[in-house]
Amino acid sequence: MTRPTPQRAQTISQLLDEYQHFADLLSSIEVAAWNRATRCSKWQVCDVAGHVVGQAVETVNGTIGTRTPDQQAASLRHLPPSTLALQLLDARSKTAVLAATFDDSDWEKSSPLPYFTIGQGMHSLLADTFIHADDIRAALGRPSATGPALYTSIGFILGLHSRDKAALADQDVAPLLHLPPESIAEATGLDPHEFLLAATGRRDATSLGLPPCINVFRS
Repeated sequence: MTRPTPQRAQTISQLLDEYQHFADLLSSIEVAAWNRATRCSKWQVCDVAGHVVGQAVETVNGTIGTRTPDQQAASLRHLPPSTLALQLLDARSKTAVLAATFDDSDWEKSSPLPYFTIGQGMHSLLADTFIHADDIRAALGRPSATGPALYTSIGFILGLHSRDKAALADQDVAPLLHLPPESIAEATGLDPHEFLLAATGRRDATSLGLPPCINVFRS
């Protein structure tokens, strides 16, 4: 049994919020910091931004899933932060229009992304935007954001694990998979942000007392 996707209105609202926050973040970046290294392997700040903006644009123009994250990043990394911020705000407006056409039955239909429903695809965009904004903040030495999107992102990662045989078989991970994301701190004794970093390969899971299979990007 997989975790349910968050309600349609909640997911759309949070996604639009995260796009706005990401655009605001881009607008605040000085060009001198655009090529700073991030914790995403081989990606600089400009690459993280290019990926997030690229997938937002592709979502609204119907080409999502046709390029890899590296291709998205490479196609836009040469543009300045202010230009990418404007592109994302344009995609945000179009996302709101597109999302308004969805009803609950549409939410459960297959999306262009393999193995995802439309609702799960939107959930994926929300989590990806929140997590990559954190990657940029970390590269710039800025504090991490908190708020509802942190827990919604954790919920997305737990949802991926609920379809992962290794995670389902692990006695330490399996009990977490159907918990409310807000219960992660109580269940693991970890700060939710630290848990999210470990679950996405941005921190060594074993150093936090978690098994390696908690990392959804493990090889």
